[in-house]
Amino acid sequence: MLKFSRPLAWLSVVAASFSTLSFAQQDPGVRQGSPGAGGPIASRTAPLTKEQLYLFTEGQRRFNQLEAVCDNCSDVVVGADTGESATLATKTNSSGLGARFNGDQCAVCHSQPAVGGSGGFLVPNPQDGPSRYRTPENPMFRLIPHRKGADNPIPSFIKQFGPIREARFVRNPDGTPDGGVHQLFTIVGRSDTHLSGCTSARLPSIDFEEELRKDNVRFRIPTPLFGLGLIESIQDTEILSRHAATAEQRSRLGILGIANRSGNDGTITRFGWKAQNKSLTIFAMEAYNVEMGVSNDGFGQSTDETPECNGPEKNEFNDVTRTDPDDSRNQSFYNPLHILPDWLAFAIFMRELAPPMPVALTPSAERGKWLFGGSNEHDSGIGCSLCHTPQMKSGPAIESATLTNRKVNLFSDVLLHHMGKSLADGITQGAASGDMFRTAPLWGVGQRRFFMHDGRTSDLVSAISQHASASAGECEGDGSTCYPPSEANEVVKNFKALPVADKQAIVDFLRSL
Repeated sequence: MLKFSRPLAWLSVVAASFSTLSFAQQDPGVRQGSPGAGGPIASRTAPLTKEQLYLFTEGQRRFNQLEAVCDNCSDVVVGADTGESATLATKTNSSGLGARFNGDQCAVCHSQPAVGGSGGFLVPNPQDGPSRYRTPENPMFRLIPHRKGADNPIPSFIKQFGPIREARFVRNPDGTPDGGVHQLFTIVGRSDTHLSGCTSARLPSIDFEEELRKDNVRFRIPTPLFGLGLIESIQDTEILSRHAATAEQRSRLGILGIANRSGNDGTITRFGWKAQNKSLTIFAMEAYNVEMGVSNDGFGQSTDETPECNGPEKNEFNDVTRTDPDDSRNQSFYNPLHILPDWLAFAIFMRELAPPMPVALTPSAERGKWLFGGSNEHDSGIGCSLCHTPQMKSGPAIESATLTNRKVNLFSDVLLHHMGKSLADGITQGAASGDMFRTAPLWGVGQRRFFMHDGRTSDLVSAISQHASASAGECEGDGSTCYPPSEANEVVKNFKALPVADKQAIVDFLRSL
């Protein structure tokens, strides 16, 4: 039985703040004001060194670069500064864009509320200049598919003001499990291919509408990258001890939680919607190849090897450690900033990217924090904090002193939980079965546009409700797979049983993060 208590003086202040609320709780929407994120991690006692800041800045530049298709077709010298804003890029200054891709720039899918965040809206016609800018929208709707003269069809699940999405297929044509990413766009028609044989006949667009009719498509949206270096620095023992400390409380609410683990060394993996990636290095290499088609040291083969759309102009691996003897292509081994390949610069950028900063709590949000749970180590509120662990601590001996012994206010246990059929995507990755997902970190949630792994809602109240599922579990229509109930069922039930003002308080707290 959950108990709530608070001094009467506290309740009177909170009650006064609730007097102007409407009769139903509402998500106030994306918090306005400063993004409170996007810069390098800071520490009063151990700030980043000059060398680390150099690497952060260089990684940020690479993160913002716009990819051209062939090695020698960039609008400016590879790696050069175009002078353009990352969110208004028009000039290519990198190379290696794959024959199939989802994005042509890291920042194009990680711009909300600042570069390094989750999916946001961008101006669809930056090349036309400020006086003619259209309203910012989903960059997958017009900007990315039509860049450089391409004319890609837009899948029906990409909406003008909807979420940025990648598409995964559940099954291969022969019925065996797939689970991989199938890129939305191709380079056909782009002015920077120089590959006359790369036509739609040789590289046809994927028929996503047919796959949708077969119920074979599942979606995922970009995860925010803020503070990931701190998450990477948390030791496995810290994750497991925090989990063990709440065993009794979780048992009462039916919450389990397991770690996804590396198949090689057995350590806890923690990045991606199913915690499928071990490290930021792997995370960066995989995204570069899967989302942009740029092959690299870790993922050496192109995702599509159609000869007419690759050709001799495009090296494999596209992105490796620079070894040119001079800097005529700005890729000299002796250039101290460009020795690192892009993927490694991305990883360093993410590692040193600061966590998002919350805003001061209103009286309602303060009460919401207590109801959410985690105001102190003995208080689990209605149970949200039993998965969304408010705080962990980074390791005691990290190479970067800035990341050492830091409080990590991530609001996640980084473990996997059964979420029921309504959220299941039918895709297995490591220990994560088709209905399991990593607890999404909630820091920065106040400025996110879309929620859940597939971006199905932009409303926090709806997102909370959709954590629940049928109490008896459900099976797929063909009976092939059955899923247990969502581990969040009892917590959602507790939330729904609260007075409207208390539900509003939790939403207000979340939007303060």
